[in-house]
Order: sequence, then C-alpha cells, then structure tokens
Amino acid sequence: MEKEILAEIKKTNELLQQQIKQNEAQYELLTIEQVHTEFDIGTNMVQKMFNDPELPVQRYTKPFKVSRQALNEYMTKRHDYLCEGK
Repeated sequence: MEKEILAEIKKTNELLQQQIKQNEAQYELLTIEQVHTEFDIGTNMVQKMFNDPELPVQRYTKPFKVSRQALNEYMTKRHDYLCEGK
C-alpha cells in the first residue's frame, strides 16, 4: 500500500515538473537571431515582424526580445502586409 502511494506521488511530481517546464517555455524570451534560427525565417522578415506593432516586443532590452507565447500567437494570424515589397 505504501509503495503504491509513493508511486502515485512520484507520478504527480513528474507531471508537475513537466507542466512547470512548459509554462517556463511559454515565457522564454527570444531574440531576432533565435527566431531566425529556430523557425527558419529570414533575418529581414524577422526584423519586419519585430517592427510590427501587433507583436509585443520588449524594446527596452538590447537586443530586442519577444516571448515565445506572444510570437506563437502572432504567427497564428495572417499578416499579408509583411509580404508586401516596401
């Protein structure tokens, strides 16, 4: 009986640790270079994205950074104006 309880506690702790890691990943801050490398998007396009007012970029840091969660939300929406040749 005691072994079963300890096994359940261990499972619960492992699940909690996984959830904590997922939550931390959401708030991870990414630079232009990191976005370029991880998502295989050209540097110029990433710079356009970082200049887009719809993407909440932390501009008080050098280099500029954006949270993974904000970037994922931004990428789920269409931004046709980014593809226009300006």
